[in-house]
Amino acid sequence: MLLPRPFLFTLSCSLPLLFKSAVAANPPISNDLFTKFVRYSKFSAAAYADNCPTPPGGATVAKFFNIASTDTQAYLFRDDAAKEMIVSFRGTSSLQDFIVDFNQTLVPFNSVGIACGGCLAHGGYVDAWNSASSQVIDAINTEMNTHPGYVLTVTGHSLGASLAALASASMASMNLGMNLTTYTFGQPRTGNPTFANLVDGLLPEGKMFRVTHSNDGVPQTIPVSAGYRHHSTEFWENDPAAAGNTVKCSGQEPPDCNNSVRGTGIGANATGINLAHLVYSGVSVGNPLDGGRSACRGS
Repeated sequence: MLLPRPFLFTLSCSLPLLFKSAVAANPPISNDLFTKFVRYSKFSAAAYADNCPTPPGGATVAKFFNIASTDTQAYLFRDDAAKEMIVSFRGTSSLQDFIVDFNQTLVPFNSVGIACGGCLAHGGYVDAWNSASSQVIDAINTEMNTHPGYVLTVTGHSLGASLAALASASMASMNLGMNLTTYTFGQPRTGNPTFANLVDGLLPEGKMFRVTHSNDGVPQTIPVSAGYRHHSTEFWENDPAAAGNTVKCSGQEPPDCNNSVRGTGIGANATGINLAHLVYSGVSVGNPLDGGRSACRGS
């Protein structure tokens, strides 16, 4: 998709100014945290591959999930050196995924472990998570029983980021006794304000990292006016990718982070998928020309 040169010039000039304003109000993150963002960006990228012979960071594939009814895919990776299990949900990569994306009617968040009368979530994403939940949770329990003491990380990009949020809410509600942390990249708004508050309660600061990048339009494409609201905590990356160019934001809909710049791209209201959506923490994620293959070379 080609954008007019005057628009690109204006955007390239305004982003640094907006980022400087964000830095004035929000602290840059540590190098250690940015290293984690790079790590889980790679696992999120790997989820786009149909076969991942050499996962990132020396991990191995414990289980691949492919739910035909909703075209939902995910990996369960195991990193024995880190004593960590990583669940990574695939983002939009097929026509069926776009159909799921556009099923934006808010429906009750009726999923395993959830008891929240006022919680409404994206209908397509709820259906996708519910179609995979029993297989994913059973596989995690099996691996955790075999590897006691391992921590659990859930991650995903785009559609996969919303599935990661739903899955994490379910598993945190079930009180499975797991040390659970979640990293999402380019996550669309996933539910209503009550849902956002539920996620914030189950996965407070330090347990949920909602990462956005520059003018990525996917976090904006489902508007607040449709009854949706982001959960916390947003971390806004800018270029070049580095800890010093990534800030921790405040609140569920911080006005001075990704919301501060229009996410022009392919999607509703001309916001959505753009170049910023396809790179996180300096890692190519969700690029259809790559299909996760680069992340499955053990980098």
